[in-house]
Amino acid sequence: MQRDISEAPRPSAGCLRCLLSPRHCLMSRPGEGANMNLKNRSRIFWGAAVLLLISTAASAEEWWKDSFAAEGSAPCDNNDTIVTFTDKAVEMWEVGCSLEKVQKIGGLDAIILDMTCSDGETTEKRRELLLKLEDNKVMRYPRQEVLQRCSELKAQPGPDPKVETAH
Repeated sequence: MQRDISEAPRPSAGCLRCLLSPRHCLMSRPGEGANMNLKNRSRIFWGAAVLLLISTAASAEEWWKDSFAAEGSAPCDNNDTIVTFTDKAVEMWEVGCSLEKVQKIGGLDAIILDMTCSDGETTEKRRELLLKLEDNKVMRYPRQEVLQRCSELKAQPGPDPKVETAH
């Protein structure tokens, strides 16, 4: 025996709204606030999901692109431990590297940089791991060096100037 599709039980419109938004079911009375249909809700949901993924991916990519120096060192304007990471290069004191490959490590705020470095006389291939630490610092392997953003390094207070007093 074949049943006509029109005889099949259908979920009520209120039930569909509850599947998409439990808050809607809790906050509205029957017959109120039901102006948005399933198609519009779906578009809004997927649009929000895409925006969230894009913003998360963008922030995940950007954390390592900055100028850093060894933790606790002098400000970056006069510091030979400064290292600047961009999407194409790594610049250090007397050494420049061009990035060949950047690998993101899933589930971690970490990347592997494959690069070719030159000091003007010799050229070598290097591989480094950058791991984002909780305090917005970066651990650099294999050097096992903690880097701090130049923007966060503060000028070290110098000795108080001696003021001569006349007796």
